Amino acid sequence: MPLYEYICQSCGERFEKLIRSGAGAIPIVCPSCASAAVQRALSTFATTGGSTAASGPACGPVG
Repeated sequence: MPLYEYICQSCGERFEKLIRSGAGAIPIVCPSCASAAVQRALSTFATTGGSTAASGPACGPVG
């Protein structure tokens, strides 16, 4: 279940919504003003950059 970020076009509220797989077209509404005029935002988590691969293996040394 992916977590998406949205921005309300009416009040500017930024919020997250957990979307179930195969849920179909469920309307997303702003939790602050209940407006359906929302736009999916680029996640700040996805834009932070960097790679964890350079920091070494996550499970420790092999062997």
